[in-house]
Amino acid sequence: MNSGTAAMLETAEACAKCRCGCCKDQCPMYSEIVEESISPKGRNLLIRAVCGGVVEPDERTVRIAYSCLLCRRDEYDCSAKLKNAEAAEAFREYLVDKGIPPLKEHEPLIKSLENYGNPWQESRAARKRWARELKGRKAIPGKTKVLFYVGCTFALDRSLQDTPKALVRLMEHVNEDFGLMLEDEVCCGSTVKRIGQRALFERLREENETKIRGLGVETIVTACAGCYKTLKQDYPGLGEDVEILHSTEYMSRLVRSGKIKFRNAKMAVTYHDPCHLGRHAEVYDAPRAILRAVPGLKLIEMRNSREKARCCGGGAGVKTAYPELSGKAALRRLKEAERTGADAIVTTCPFCVQTLGAAAEANSSKIRVIELSVFLDELVIPTS
Repeated sequence: MNSGTAAMLETAEACAKCRCGCCKDQCPMYSEIVEESISPKGRNLLIRAVCGGVVEPDERTVRIAYSCLLCRRDEYDCSAKLKNAEAAEAFREYLVDKGIPPLKEHEPLIKSLENYGNPWQESRAARKRWARELKGRKAIPGKTKVLFYVGCTFALDRSLQDTPKALVRLMEHVNEDFGLMLEDEVCCGSTVKRIGQRALFERLREENETKIRGLGVETIVTACAGCYKTLKQDYPGLGEDVEILHSTEYMSRLVRSGKIKFRNAKMAVTYHDPCHLGRHAEVYDAPRAILRAVPGLKLIEMRNSREKARCCGGGAGVKTAYPELSGKAALRRLKEAERTGADAIVTTCPFCVQTLGAAAEANSSKIRVIELSVFLDELVIPTS
């Protein structure tokens, strides 16, 4: 029994002894379905029953296992302080190890990652399309000190490519000597790790880490919250040798040093904390410090923010497998943002931008959903 399985069983046993059920009130999926089996407690009881041989895994078991967003919101109200998200992720890996097939909805992205190194069924060469106008930015082994790790979704989703373009402009604005891996970049593996595909994750991690270490970079900057969490927490030892920064941490340094300044913005915004950046990595202050540095900008917090922020519904394979439920979770968060009276929702994750943006469009919302780098790029004062 590996350590992940042991910890999963320990969590399930502890949860079985707890009768509070506080986790249910904060679970985004339970809020939409109100079905005991998909609540954190219900899932932990299922884990206990399956691993104890009481229940034979079937299609319903798999559906329940993959219904969790791994958002960790429930853990902040758990009286026993259980790590339910880790248990849910380990349960998926346990089922895969037992030879139980993944959800059919996840099969295309798994095959795409096996064949192309990204989940979007795009060729490896497609990664560099967004940067076709850039010259001389290919990372050079032994010379490039700062690597901008773009990530699959920002690089390949045309509707989101304004983010890497904006961050490049901001880095060039301060004369940062940075490089890109372009077509050599490989998926960090976050997507497949969250759906229990440990072997494929390890393959991607090894290929990716070998390439990154081969460049000899000192710092990695990424705008993707999922990539940030994965590189920082799931690549053992990488963070000890290379500084890993989310773009918000990187940009907050620029703001503090006075290297970047913004024009007056007479508007109000609210900030949505991505689960991977917030609860998983505890980066809360950097994005807010940046927004507060914009003259005239009013930052209004939603009722549920920071560690208690509601999930957008876009993570852990749920959007792919349960698009309707994902959309309902996104709409709930959108309505919370609208109640602040803000003109825009600013966030720092491609999936949050996708999911909240789709909810805003589908419901004809007047609030704008925008990624932080793009927002700042519109406000930065050019150097004379």
